[in-house]
Amino acid sequence: FFMLASTFLKFSAMPIAGAKGGGGTPSLDEIALIQLGGESSLTVNGQTVELQNLRERIESLVEGGVKRALVRSRTGASVQDIVKVLEITKATRLENVVVVK
Repeated sequence: FFMLASTFLKFSAMPIAGAKGGGGTPSLDEIALIQLGGESSLTVNGQTVELQNLRERIESLVEGGVKRALVRSRTGASVQDIVKVLEITKATRLENVVVVK
């Protein structure tokens, strides 16, 4: 039965579309680097920022074209500090936030 049924199947190629243009690699101007260190030290693009001012700093960067952020913890950063930063970034207009080691 299987051989009889399989002879009636028509095999053909299916066209597959490639990735659409415009999705390319983001420029470095679109990415902010947020680094956490020991004793709740925090920098955004190399400038020291107080935790309570982080949201305003990110929003000003977003207005300047930043769309994504990398959050990097250095030696001495606590998990609680990372969680606080992620909560703040979630409340901003950033499109994407990635935690890197």
